[in-house]
Amino acid sequence: MMIFERFRTFRLFALTTIGAGLLGACSSMGSLDPFSGDSVNFAQGTPVADKLNNADQKALSGAVLRAVDTGAAQNWRGRRATGAVSPGVYALANLKADPAMRIDAARGDFDLAQIVETDLGLYVLTRNSNIRTGPGTGFKAVEVLPSGSGVEVVGRVRDKNWMLIAANGVVRGYVFGDLLIKAPGSELELAGGPMRKPVLCRKFTQRINVYSDRYEGEGAACNDGTGWRPARDPLPDENAPEELFEF
Repeated sequence: MMIFERFRTFRLFALTTIGAGLLGACSSMGSLDPFSGDSVNFAQGTPVADKLNNADQKALSGAVLRAVDTGAAQNWRGRRATGAVSPGVYALANLKADPAMRIDAARGDFDLAQIVETDLGLYVLTRNSNIRTGPGTGFKAVEVLPSGSGVEVVGRVRDKNWMLIAANGVVRGYVFGDLLIKAPGSELELAGGPMRKPVLCRKFTQRINVYSDRYEGEGAACNDGTGWRPARDPLPDENAPEELFEF
């Protein structure tokens, strides 16, 4: 009987210890979730941002994440707010002097694992050129730009002769560097900008209803590889005219 009681005591102790360990593991895993606890507020910067409680923010965050991931419009309902999110075009950030400035992108499946030298200026294609999703012939060719096309090189891949190019203000993909020459009149421009890693963003429109308040506007989410977050606004143009206030 004494042996049985000792075994029973040991078994209870072991189960309690394992249970506590599992709870601790769950807690640790939860802390790795960027949306556990207080949710990211994708309404930040809007007139209704401070009117959303945690449940509303969580519902809105989920709708934005599903919209930018799937490309499908999403409705959401929180505790006291409702709304809808519609995904828009892709864009790339971290390629201009102001890292928050975004350039529209034709696709969302570019390989962005590369460090690039940014902001290299205007070039011209010397022949019909395949534009690819990544810096190499093993990546899918998504379109062909004709010889003589003017493009902006927004990134030169470090240690590879591949350029990330934009045409008509939209990032199209990568082209082999030997197919490009500097645009006439721009040969003497200074070297490009800093070395950076492009960041994928996606624009969206949203509608938020909080009781009698209604907001409709645009936003953007960016993903640096750690998850979608509200895009930072570009810094104001220092050369823009100052806003006049009337009293």
